[in-house]
Amino acid sequence: MDHRAGTPFSEAFYLEQWIVEPTRNLLRGEPGDVSIEPKMMDVLVFLASRAGDVVSKDDIATVVWADTFVTESVVTRAIAGLRRALRDDARAPRFIETIAKRGYRLVVTPTPIEEVAAAAAPTTLAAPITTSSRAVVPAGYPVGQWVSGSRFYGRARELAELLDGHRSLIWLLGTRAIGKTSVLRQAEYLTRAGDRFFPLYWDLQGIDTPAELHEDFLALLDDSDERLAELDIEVDATDLFAALRQLRRGVVKRQRSLLLLIDEAEELIHLARQDPSLLRKMRRALHSADGIRTVMAASTRLWQLAEQRDDTSPFLHGLAPPLHVGGLTTDDAVALARQTQADDASRPTIDTEIACDIARRAGHHPFLIQMLCREMLRRGGSHLDEASHLDEASEIVAADPAVAFFFQVDHQLLEARDRDLMVQLAASPDGMSLDGLVTAESERAAVLGGLLTLERLGLVERLADQTHRVASPIRARWLATLGS
Repeated sequence: MDHRAGTPFSEAFYLEQWIVEPTRNLLRGEPGDVSIEPKMMDVLVFLASRAGDVVSKDDIATVVWADTFVTESVVTRAIAGLRRALRDDARAPRFIETIAKRGYRLVVTPTPIEEVAAAAAPTTLAAPITTSSRAVVPAGYPVGQWVSGSRFYGRARELAELLDGHRSLIWLLGTRAIGKTSVLRQAEYLTRAGDRFFPLYWDLQGIDTPAELHEDFLALLDDSDERLAELDIEVDATDLFAALRQLRRGVVKRQRSLLLLIDEAEELIHLARQDPSLLRKMRRALHSADGIRTVMAASTRLWQLAEQRDDTSPFLHGLAPPLHVGGLTTDDAVALARQTQADDASRPTIDTEIACDIARRAGHHPFLIQMLCREMLRRGGSHLDEASHLDEASEIVAADPAVAFFFQVDHQLLEARDRDLMVQLAASPDGMSLDGLVTAESERAAVLGGLLTLERLGLVERLADQTHRVASPIRARWLATLGS
């Protein structure tokens, strides 16, 4: 039974700056269109129907998973996913508030779209309300969403290393919104139908305690029960590490390897503080066994685990050096802008020269490429062949608070030395030489190391004359505000 039917929010409704479309499992707003899982949408609709009230985890599970037994961690993960999609912060909630030991509360008032339309034109028949006040943007530019399959562009080098490289433990390191999750999802997509790997994608975001880590992995296996049954693999453990051992052994018996794709691995930092033995057990489970290949996607914050030592080797031993995810190659960036893998009906018309300019202004960053293309579409329809439209789009993206926030997070995650280098380079759009960046010969090696790190992250590019500059003029413009 569909519990959405008949509720005031079974159809589209406003949630502050977002338009929620339950029938399409879609959130539409200024940060971009965000597709969410059906069960996550079910949770949001249920919270909307009880807006202002505290709703327990049991109530959510009973309504949303009416015919299935689920653990509390499944509800916790759904809430974490909603917060991520809504750009919410659990510590300073604008949408979903956690009430300790009681549940969750939607703190904003949802409004059905038809009520807004009626209020806007009370004496006339309301015109059909679209789900966006701007032009509809083709689905090829899913700003802020992960993608796989035909919607995934580039990253051939990274995927080759993940799936065919000699290492069985890999740290996928990248900045915010660079596409780490999409790389993991594409690896899952490429291997799911094959007979070499058993892929398992595990998102750690929202896991607050070691107990939840155990529960979440077991819930993940429950969600994979059909795939496990196809291979006649049984896992009956009640502990993460015992379950992982059983799963690995079962997969190996079927002449496969377990491909464990761990997203948001930074969560291990605060989990290890609560239970110092956790990293030792994780290291033993992931480092010491055959038949398992583990990929951990994380930002530079994961380096903090190198500082946590016990009577064994540090946790990052084997994970370093990381596999950096930087900007796309020029060919891949142009292909993304032109949507060369989309069907004819949804593919925009875009000149190759304009697509190259989009890639340059974005610094080959997929998030910025899609932001620019989306804004151009809103000005020129499906034809992205006007340089003036790109100029307008660049101004809008540069002034977008969401983009500024994303730049700020990237900047804060850098070492202080590298932050200073970025600000220095932003002041010279034509590039700076190493000699111009080094004030003392003793600093030369450190500056070279910083430039190499920034290059690998896709934040800085090296020009033909061996000078360096900030890869994206849009990012450089934001950085210039820090140095003023």
